[in-house]
Amino acid sequence: MLKKLMITAIAAGLVASFVFGVNSAPQQATPAVPTILHATSVTDVIVSAEQLDISRLLAEKLNFKVVSVSDSVIPGLFEVATDQGIFYVNADVSNLIQGSLYQVDDNGVTDLTEQAMGKVRQQAIQAFASDTINYPAENEKYSITVFTDINCGYCRKLHNEVAQLNKLGISVKYLAFPRGGLNSTTYQDMVSIWCAEDGVQAMNNAKRGGKVIPESCTNTVAQQYELGRRLGVTGTPAIVFENGKMQPGYVPAAQLLSILTSVDKS
Repeated sequence: MLKKLMITAIAAGLVASFVFGVNSAPQQATPAVPTILHATSVTDVIVSAEQLDISRLLAEKLNFKVVSVSDSVIPGLFEVATDQGIFYVNADVSNLIQGSLYQVDDNGVTDLTEQAMGKVRQQAIQAFASDTINYPAENEKYSITVFTDINCGYCRKLHNEVAQLNKLGISVKYLAFPRGGLNSTTYQDMVSIWCAEDGVQAMNNAKRGGKVIPESCTNTVAQQYELGRRLGVTGTPAIVFENGKMQPGYVPAAQLLSILTSVDKS
């Protein structure tokens, strides 16, 4: 936590002018997140001329695809959600900060950057709603989206508990994240699963270590993988809750229900 940028540290450092190096444009031409600017919330589409100018400057200077621009808690500093993550910039984009912004008050410490990233994840995953392989709960209380790799041991362990999760009222939706990248055998196998006539059966077979039957079709497996990278997925399974919060790694079914219940009450 000490390595994170606290509000006081950021405010004190605003007098210094610096710009972090950024990655080049992502491999996929298709945006991984909706390009809808908003002022204060996911549903607010009213933007100021200043916010539009920030979006334009970031696109011109850094090739960022901007999802939203909003005021941050620090006067004169804007929070920008992009296809490269969350950044904080001043009005002319001469200063750019990448890192977590925390609010410190009598109630403790709140990660404002993670809150903002949660909104980005919600929007981005919703854009792939028709591309998931689904295991719906009969009496759904919660829904999770899981970035998965069919050859990941902990992914298989989580998959073995899908029936239990369903009984607990948790629906499971899979997005593809072949850890070896787009040139891997796993990627080709996951394309075959997403192209199978019965994706659920193909996924079940692969998770049990069965041979994947080669299939081909128009699919979004590559875009799903790039989406995961942009949303901060570094390993699998990566579980995303309905509020956009991401839980990395395997979590036993009972513990996952407890986490979801806690998130629901917060």
